[in-house]
Amino acid sequence: MKKIIFGLILISLILLSGATGCTTKTEPATTSSSGLDVQFSKDAPPVSVNVNQEFPIYIDVLNSGGGYIPKGDAKFYLTSVSNLENVQTSLVNSRTLNKESISPDKLVFAEKARFPFALQSLFVMSMGITSCYKYGTSTQATVCIISSNESAICSIEGEKITSDSNSVAPVQISSLTEEIVSNKLRITMVISNNLGTGQVYLRDSDCDKIVQKDYAESSSKKDKVNIELRTPEKGLTCKLQEASFPYNTIDSLTGVADLGRVVCEKPLSSEETVSPLHIVLRYTYVSSIIKNLNILP
Repeated sequence: MKKIIFGLILISLILLSGATGCTTKTEPATTSSSGLDVQFSKDAPPVSVNVNQEFPIYIDVLNSGGGYIPKGDAKFYLTSVSNLENVQTSLVNSRTLNKESISPDKLVFAEKARFPFALQSLFVMSMGITSCYKYGTSTQATVCIISSNESAICSIEGEKITSDSNSVAPVQISSLTEEIVSNKLRITMVISNNLGTGQVYLRDSDCDKIVQKDYAESSSKKDKVNIELRTPEKGLTCKLQEASFPYNTIDSLTGVADLGRVVCEKPLSSEETVSPLHIVLRYTYVSSIIKNLNILP
């Protein structure tokens, strides 16, 4: 008889997981961004708690990417927990998060969180963590500087980005090609958020405003990066934007670029050489995760 009763209770809990209070979310339970990997710690929170039962809320933060995150440059927000007591809703990294780490840092949002309200049935709380941090990408490529399509020194044909061109990061230069157009050598690169699961903003973006869905902050700074190109070649310029609003178009090697194509050009000359090109991207990266907590009466 006890086994039958237990089975009926278990079935009821499964059916009730879609009851009032359960909000369907598309965010993963763990980020995998090639930058910061963030997940809720095991059993913190647990799968289920009772009303007035105290429980912890921790997250594990691992910098799996190729860039350092200085103290205070990463912020973490605990969301959808207005019904809980004894919790902090935002934290920052208290020390530098070293690149390509193998051991995560643990951040504590609560030691004794508690849901104090009476319930008549199961309530499913979908609590979230939003991570917002400053990050960077370093890309090394070799370009062919020639005066015509025929050269014994090098070739402009083919993809210049290789498997080891980019540092490990959520935003990367996914393509870099060359061509001769009229009397200029044209270099076209593509900036992609193809490894990450989150959103990209300018380096100086305000994390608090982004999380609060401030329209002015999001509309003007989303899907943009700060970019710097370092090259010994004279005369090379790129179509970029100024570093501040209204982001007017400029011909420069330093400025702001949208995700997608960036075109650079250099007047043709008699010079023929193989030249290094170092591209540095700086940005703010934002990603979110969700975990359901079953609260029992």
